[in-house]
Amino acid sequence: MNDNDVLFWRMLALFQCLPELQPAQILAWLTGERDDALTPAYLDKLNIRELEATFPSETAMMSPARWSRVNACLHGTLPAHLQVKSTARQGQLRVAFCSQDGLLINGHFGQGRLFFIYAFDEQGGWLHALRRLPSAPQTQEPNEVRAQLLSDCHLLFCEAIGGPAAARLIRHNIHPMKVSPGMSIAAQCDAITALLSGRLPPWLAKRLEKANPLEERVF
Repeated sequence: MNDNDVLFWRMLALFQCLPELQPAQILAWLTGERDDALTPAYLDKLNIRELEATFPSETAMMSPARWSRVNACLHGTLPAHLQVKSTARQGQLRVAFCSQDGLLINGHFGQGRLFFIYAFDEQGGWLHALRRLPSAPQTQEPNEVRAQLLSDCHLLFCEAIGGPAAARLIRHNIHPMKVSPGMSIAAQCDAITALLSGRLPPWLAKRLEKANPLEERVF
């Protein structure tokens, strides 16, 4: 990740940790009267005691444990749902989740900017990568940029997707799947793990270059 991406995910974690505050309030609180640009290095240098003294809410319940979580977010120790895991295991299946928070599958593909990539093998799944749609203007059609961003994935789960966008993903060998509102990423990961431990559907077996279970049947 470049510094802009590192900064983005740290700030997303902080926004989630302090839902009582608006993002603009948090940014003003962190920068104060300083002119320094907000960067990962800047966050690393922040003094938590000084931040406690200038905290912009009198109603938020800030326990020592919560301050510890704030400090962790600022210094890059993110909560579990935003923690990319380095592992020697080679995932057989990569799945993208369109989500606004990394917890629920609550994104419309055509409007989604955040994608959480999980890798799976027979032992289970883990967060493989965090990706976001580039903020800089693009010359390509936005859904083409999204498809290319997910080009190493086999499946995409989202709350909604239009027909042309779904067809575009399929052309990139990504199978789109819609879920009911309120579905969590964790629950879907459990379902995928259960699927991988049994007989795969023929289309997924072919996609993963595994034996087709229908070949074992006697007709």
